[in-house]
Amino acid sequence: MQNINSHRVFRRNEVQADPEGDYVLYWMQTNHRLQYNYALDYVVGWANKLNKPLLIYEELTCDYHWASDRIHTFYMEGMAEHLAMAERKGIDYLPVVEGTPGESRALLGHLLERACCLISDEYPVFFIRERNERLGEELAVSFTTVDSNGLIPLGITDKAPYNAYFFRKIMQRHFLECYSSPPDRHPLEGLEQPGAVELDDKAKQARQKSAERLQNIAAFTASLDISHEVKAIELKGTRQAALGKLGQFIQHGLSKYDEQRNDPDARVTSGLSPWLHFGKISEFEIVQAVLNHQPKPWNLDDITYNNGSTGGFFNGDPNVDSFLDEVITWREVGFHFAHHEPAYDQYESLPEWALETLEQHRHDDREHIYELEELAQSQTHDELWNAAQTQLREQGVMHNYLRMLWGKKVIQWTPSPEIALAYLIELNNRFAIDGRDPNSYSGIFWCFGRFDRAWQERPIFGKVRYMTSKSARRKLKLDQYLKEYGRQQNLEG
Repeated sequence: MQNINSHRVFRRNEVQADPEGDYVLYWMQTNHRLQYNYALDYVVGWANKLNKPLLIYEELTCDYHWASDRIHTFYMEGMAEHLAMAERKGIDYLPVVEGTPGESRALLGHLLERACCLISDEYPVFFIRERNERLGEELAVSFTTVDSNGLIPLGITDKAPYNAYFFRKIMQRHFLECYSSPPDRHPLEGLEQPGAVELDDKAKQARQKSAERLQNIAAFTASLDISHEVKAIELKGTRQAALGKLGQFIQHGLSKYDEQRNDPDARVTSGLSPWLHFGKISEFEIVQAVLNHQPKPWNLDDITYNNGSTGGFFNGDPNVDSFLDEVITWREVGFHFAHHEPAYDQYESLPEWALETLEQHRHDDREHIYELEELAQSQTHDELWNAAQTQLREQGVMHNYLRMLWGKKVIQWTPSPEIALAYLIELNNRFAIDGRDPNSYSGIFWCFGRFDRAWQERPIFGKVRYMTSKSARRKLKLDQYLKEYGRQQNLEG
């Protein structure tokens, strides 16, 4: 029987590993952690098989779309943490922080001249997807990517899941097998030749320069030609911060999650998406930590396949069941969809029923029309929407329930659904620290009907699900939230 984790490995070209190379090169593109990382398990295996040391390479370019102080700072905080750990434990780690475009790519090409093979992260969206596809065609060295994004391997599905129910059935069939084949907690402890890479002068100079840049992140980012209007946030981009956030959630939020997760004032959501996006924490260890808080007696034998229903699978605490459905089903359905659908970020990828109904209502009257920058600066008539956008702009995050309302209202306030989609992608990817992610694309496209069904027909939305700020205020108090982020304006719509 084929091991479940074999579905995580993607050969990008047919070049064989060169046993005469000096090291195995792991390019840490998306899963920025040295623990619980399937890619590192695979890399360590190859290094030991070839009897070579392992060089871990991590870069930060400065010319990516939506580059900002916010993203750069969060990213560099994680790199600084890795550098400190590498120096303590004798790990061959090479961080490269660009000062001008092209620095890192030139160095990577230089490193590949001595590499036995290149192994990196599989990721289905943003420029990383395009870069992996291009490198697979261009590189003369063996290139493989490994999926460490979630619990259910991307290679398990053979087509894009059209809704959460469809994907949940797949998840339930494979959960026990996947959960029982975890990534190694400390994969580098299995490396047979640690600390054995001899860097040449060019690589040493790049490492020293990057180490200096990581010592004073604020001053360095201020010198770059990136967006300084999107400012750094209080959240720290380190694994230590991610583990702290997980502990806080389990202690204070998990026991209330099922009933109160949609209430921003309750503050019971996990808040882990920024660190999940940057791969500072693995989905496996989140699931493991939460399952360890099932009421006793409970064990994995209590799990029963129930054909994709949201209840009755884990058969434990309803708060645990509810959270795990969010972190596994709803997070991963977006990864699997994007993996199979190259047009994941295009309007035309919406389901046929949604495209048809939005087309029928394309010319419906809109009472309010806002430009992109009016929306960006929270300059609408709607107090609750303004508050949600203000939280996103200032803190880089938004409450999950309000994110749905936030997207729905932009559909109502723009001349066409295509413009609404473009605005939402821009606002999310510019300001959200967890933007540019399959999960965030799922949230945006859900507002237009992806992973949803047809509802009662209404103006503008047609049969796409409709939400209003008034109904949100009736369901939720939101007093504390509006006090913190709101504007004193008349609430409409």
